[in-house]
Order: sequence, then structure tokens, then C-alpha cells
Amino acid sequence: MKPLAELTWPQVARAVAEGVTTVILPLGATEQHGPHLPLGTDTVRARALAEGLAERLPVLVAPALPIGCSDEHGGFAGLLSLEAETLAAVIADCARRMADWGATRLVVLSAHGGNGRALALAEARLRRELPELALWIPDAATVCGDAVRAVAAADGIAVEAVGLHAGEGETSELLHLCPEQVRMQEAVPGYTGDMEEGLSRLVQAGTRALNADGVVGDPRSADAGRGQRYLSAQVARYESALAERLAAEATTSGSVPA
Repeated sequence: MKPLAELTWPQVARAVAEGVTTVILPLGATEQHGPHLPLGTDTVRARALAEGLAERLPVLVAPALPIGCSDEHGGFAGLLSLEAETLAAVIADCARRMADWGATRLVVLSAHGGNGRALALAEARLRRELPELALWIPDAATVCGDAVRAVAAADGIAVEAVGLHAGEGETSELLHLCPEQVRMQEAVPGYTGDMEEGLSRLVQAGTRALNADGVVGDPRSADAGRGQRYLSAQVARYESALAERLAAEATTSGSVPA
């Protein structure tokens, strides 16, 4: 099904009447991604993952929110960021309107790790204010981490190169999705130490304290074909996880999920 913003209201109404009542809300960000990737990298990825799911499942895909919570990237030009409470309120406001026109299930698909606190706030608010709306906010690392590492390992790419931010992983994905926006001639290696330790330092002190170029990983070995495999593996994991949830809901309610 086409993205929500490309449909007319009668088309949406017909889809809902036919049982398409799950909406995916992609969350991106506008923040530095090293000297070689665009500021909208996370938004591009979020949209691609959501639209990939829509090719496999009967869902509606809302427009990706292009600004998230990104203050860990302070000090780099171009940053746009919201307070966690603001983003949580935007998610809740959108969810309330979705429920008004018939959505019964919301999947909030974030491609930016810094949105975590806002997602927790939004979840608490929605479970309190809209208990009838089935809500799923998947954690990307938990759902997709093993699948991404498997793709990298098959090509001999070290997890330190794949990285957490603007490394080989995201760069490969952007080479597949929008190669014209990737400046490989500007790609430089960034922090390639222990990723758990690096993430802890990034959260505490910001990305610039970890690497002056804003890169966590090594993008130089990026490849568009591998980027496509990364994305496909993630979509497959999200599809499987969502299908399991739908099946569990059906068993609990005794009905067949739409």
C-alpha cells in the first residue's frame, strides 16, 4: 500500500473498513552523520524500513517525523532536536488522531537511538490515555542486532567497522537508498573501539567527545549491495516480531488480527 500521505481520505477509509488498521509511524532525526552522510540519514532509514514492512504486511505508513531527540550531537552544525517531552507529545497527539479515524494498532519505528526516553514517555502516556490502541515500540538493537551482525560477518566486516553511527552499516544502507547523497571521498574512520563502552561515553559526554568527526565505526568499506542486505534482514526481523505479536493478540482475544 502507498504511504499514508499519498492516499486520499476515501482510500484510507476503505483500507480501514477492509481491516487495515495497523499504522507504522517512522521516527528519524536531523543530526550530523560524519562528513560523508546527510543530516537526514536516520529519517531516510526509518522511512525505508517502514515501507519495506508495508510491502510484506497490510499496514499504513505515516510520514516519517524528521526531527528527534539528538542533543548528543551538539557542537555539530545543522543539528535540529526536540526535548523528549515534546517528541512524546507529538507521538501521542498523532496516535490520538489515528485512533479517531479507525487505527487500532500503532507501531512506532525509530531509526535513531537517542529517541529512547521520548519513546518511553510516549508509551506510558498512550497506555494510560489510549488503552484500546495496541502499541508496539520495538527496540532496534534487540530485534535486529543479530541479523545485522550476521550480514556483516558473512562479508568479513568487523562489528567495530559496522559501528553505531555513520559507520559501515549506515553508510552501506545509504549507498543503497540514496547514493547521490553519500560523499565517500569524505568518509573517514571514527571511533572503532569497544562499542558498548563507546555508546556509554557517547550518551554521557556526546558524540564529539568520542570522535571529532562524529563517526562511530569505519565507513570506508561500505557497499550498496550489503546495505540492501542489511535493510532486508532488518525488515524480515521486524515482520517476524510483529507477526508474533499479532498472533499472540489473536490468541488472547480469540479473533483473527487484521
